[in-house]
Amino acid sequence: MKVEPKKIIKGLNKKAKVYLDDNNRLNELIVNTGIKIKNNNQLSDIVDEIKTLTSLVMDFSKKKYTNVSVSTIVTIIAGLIYLVNPVDIIPDIFIGGFVDDAAVLGYVLKRISTELDLYKKWKNG
Repeated sequence: MKVEPKKIIKGLNKKAKVYLDDNNRLNELIVNTGIKIKNNNQLSDIVDEIKTLTSLVMDFSKKKYTNVSVSTIVTIIAGLIYLVNPVDIIPDIFIGGFVDDAAVLGYVLKRISTELDLYKKWKNG
């Protein structure tokens, strides 16, 4: 089955908006993302970027950092929802099961790279 990150993100946007408006769900998503990436060799190349994405979402939700579009935050949340979902195109229990997750998150990172760079500059002082 072919991974189509753009379609996946678009399909999760509505759900991501619900998470954005619900701090409990959002916090749970961030915690589950941390669990999913901890000691995950298959995602090791992008773990730092995933941590930056979760940090950006949290800083935005707490209104610490607002120099980012809501659509960017929704895109990030959609990517994180896909990552923590155990039932995706390639189930995570299989060897190589995170290939689709990496593709989706890679798409997110590429799509929001400018705003992510601005956030990193802000975060680093």
